[in-house]
Amino acid sequence: MNYAQTMELGNRRLADGDWQGAYAHFGRAHGLGHDVLAQHLAAHRGMLRAAVRGCRPGKACTQLFLLVMAYLFER
Repeated sequence: MNYAQTMELGNRRLADGDWQGAYAHFGRAHGLGHDVLAQHLAAHRGMLRAAVRGCRPGKACTQLFLLVMAYLFER
């Protein structure tokens, strides 16, 4: 499965209300897209959205931090 397919599965899970499944798919996409900044950031945004929808403030804060750090230091 490639990056785009994995992100799509994450988005579908999120739309279905399955934040844990979405978070897992976005995590897999993170690994697949880590070398491309736009994909890396999109995966973190997906995990952030899933954490917010799942009311998981710890995970949300972690993803927000990682998103900012990736943006600042990987450009």
